[in-house]
Amino acid sequence: MTPASNQDIPRKVAASEGFQWVAAGFRLYRKNPLLLSAAFGVLFGTVMALGLIPVVGGSLSELASPLMVAGFMAAYRALDRGNELELPQFMAGLQGPAIPLMAVGAVQLLGTLLIGQVMLGMGFDPQAVMDTARNGKASPAEMQAVMSQAMPAMFTGLLLFVPLIMATWFAPALILFGGARPATALGVSLRAVAKNWTAMLMNSVALGLLLFFAALVPMLFGLLIAMPILFGSLYASYQAIFAVWADDNAPTGDNVVPLNPADNSDH
Repeated sequence: MTPASNQDIPRKVAASEGFQWVAAGFRLYRKNPLLLSAAFGVLFGTVMALGLIPVVGGSLSELASPLMVAGFMAAYRALDRGNELELPQFMAGLQGPAIPLMAVGAVQLLGTLLIGQVMLGMGFDPQAVMDTARNGKASPAEMQAVMSQAMPAMFTGLLLFVPLIMATWFAPALILFGGARPATALGVSLRAVAKNWTAMLMNSVALGLLLFFAALVPMLFGLLIAMPILFGSLYASYQAIFAVWADDNAPTGDNVVPLNPADNSDH
């Protein structure tokens, strides 16, 4: 893989690549499935454990999420280059740009909180929806009334969540590999996803099916396979949009893609 400074970054790719990214993620996962699954179990468990801390747990969990993503990006970079996968690679976020990555987590947290407030302001009552869903004695009219009140807020929340996800999707990789500042990474990620919305839609469908079937496995053990593949797909999509896939026998370069020409001097 080599930098592609002579091409538009982020580049636009064909819609069909969205499915190919999942296949590429699976091929990378097969190179060391046990360690990748074990690492996900440990890291995800750690993030979830942070969420159990009273008062600040949810915030800590959100801040730590981009660190986990960055760790898997570094691990897949190593596998993609034919290097041995080692546990310290999963700590790339902590060992490197931890503060910028946590800033992305802060944006995710604040965005989620603001969207939640907007939904509540529109009259959305999640407890009422859950109680009605659990109450088998609720009449169809009661269920329709609750859902009619909740749907506008839920639809609005979905519309607001989409740009938030778009902005944070590639941000950890851009920070880790491209040295981007958080604001730049969020903006470039948003532009990249918007520019490749058809490929991202196909990728989302494929990943959604993968996670659906993984969730059918008892005790959620299927997620120990599906989630590392998802991260592999994310790495593959980053490479397709921000770098160049080279032949397997081609020498691998630094593969840091400048976000603008002025960054060339930094790498």
